Amino acid sequence: MRSLCSVFALAFLVACKGGGTSDIVETSGLPVLGDGSGDVSAMLEVVGQGSDGLDDITDLAMNPDMSGELWTVNKADDSVVIYRDVATGDQSAQHIVDPYALHFMEKVTSIAFGAPGTFATCQDGRNTYNNASAPNDFTGPTLWSSDPAVFGLTNPQAVDQLGYDLGSHLDMLHESPQCMGIEWDHDNVYWVFDGFNGDIVRYDFQIDHGVGYDDHCDGIIERWAGTGISRVNNVVSHLALDQATGLLYIADTGNGRIAVLDTSTGERGNDLPSVEDGSCIQGYGYASGPDHYRWTGGVITDLVTGLSNPAGIALVDGKLFVTENGTGMIRAYDLEGNALDAASTGRGAGALQGIYADSENELWVVDGAANEVLRLRAPAANARR
Repeated sequence: MRSLCSVFALAFLVACKGGGTSDIVETSGLPVLGDGSGDVSAMLEVVGQGSDGLDDITDLAMNPDMSGELWTVNKADDSVVIYRDVATGDQSAQHIVDPYALHFMEKVTSIAFGAPGTFATCQDGRNTYNNASAPNDFTGPTLWSSDPAVFGLTNPQAVDQLGYDLGSHLDMLHESPQCMGIEWDHDNVYWVFDGFNGDIVRYDFQIDHGVGYDDHCDGIIERWAGTGISRVNNVVSHLALDQATGLLYIADTGNGRIAVLDTSTGERGNDLPSVEDGSCIQGYGYASGPDHYRWTGGVITDLVTGLSNPAGIALVDGKLFVTENGTGMIRAYDLEGNALDAASTGRGAGALQGIYADSENELWVVDGAANEVLRLRAPAANARR
């Protein structure tokens, strides 16, 4: 049944409460979410499906270096499906499983493009090598090349030197098992949602070790304590960073909220042990493994509460778009936490995962239950300019 907020949104500004969340809807709503009607059925388009290789799809992102190139990540087979000329008559799909994806992309949850030619992923696994061994929790975010001549291919030179094939990864740091979300900051620096430890962690890969190698000595790992975040099994928990303010918006799935971490606050605390020490190559000027320490006193606040398993989050044009895995809703908020609009995709509980937007007029959304990529576009006559 359509909520009272949706029914009267076109008539006047209303405020109502639902599940502990303040749903304040603008008079006109947002065109991409149906202008306050709660109905996006006419705008919802399926642009990717299981026959393309999608298999428990969790997240998606546009490659900023290649127009019309959409990358998706798939948890069931540790893979990527790349769509080129997406949503056009020339669309193609390429399914890629890296030679050592069972470690570097095991149970992948999230993808974020970074410095030109690179991206990173996070993994929900505990390093079982796809159930071939007992979990040892030696896992975390992975840095990759987006170059089609590199990604997903073996580097023969690395194999010759190491004696084994570590695939095409550029770097990996192993301090965050059950990592549910990742967001780029700058250079080779990323933020992650560490579901195993319940922390937000900042990873700086610094200089990558090269395609298929394994030296992790120069990494820097800063662990924000006291954020109180909580993972939910099989539901992603994504992040969005406002580069202008340094505020990190967190889909805190287990606590049903959107939280905000002010990354400019806090101070360095005690040093923590690092599991990377054994992967340091002598002669690079490092006496031990990466720096790993706790960060204390960081300011974290609630922006929105009362959500049903918030999962994907995208920040664009001063608006936050959030997928609600527990309901199949997409919700939009301003940066003060005021509700701008909400719409049901009709996909139900357990479906929606990641979301991507580079304009408030077009959203790309993951339906992990149906293994589909969905696109919502505002009607041209109503699109915000």
